[in-house]
Amino acid sequence: MAPLARQARAGELRTRIYIHSVSRTTDSEGVSSAKTETSAIGHDAHGREIMYHCKWVNAYGSEVFSAKQLQLRESATLTMRYSPKIQIDQLIYKVGDPEPWEIISINDVENRQQWLEVKVGRREAAR
Repeated sequence: MAPLARQARAGELRTRIYIHSVSRTTDSEGVSSAKTETSAIGHDAHGREIMYHCKWVNAYGSEVFSAKQLQLRESATLTMRYSPKIQIDQLIYKVGDPEPWEIISINDVENRQQWLEVKVGRREAAR
């Protein structure tokens, strides 16, 4: 019997998030001058940004030590329904938390385009 894929039941997708694409503009000398964030998922008919739902599990146990090696102060694993709009260079905002999470890796579970397992983290401040 094959092992079950990493997935979540609909009732477990309780955490609401926003996914932002980041674009940077450069001046005439090639210096990065501004960062613009836009919704990667889009807006509804009323112009509000569309929320995405996921299962959010903060890192614990040996995952904490792995995160420290990557110089992450916090890390988590998100399980969500597949969307081709979600890319590695985007930021994730948990509803109610103004500080963004960087996407570290994306796994299309069993390449079935049904579920994504997304590792996210927040970097430690430079010392």
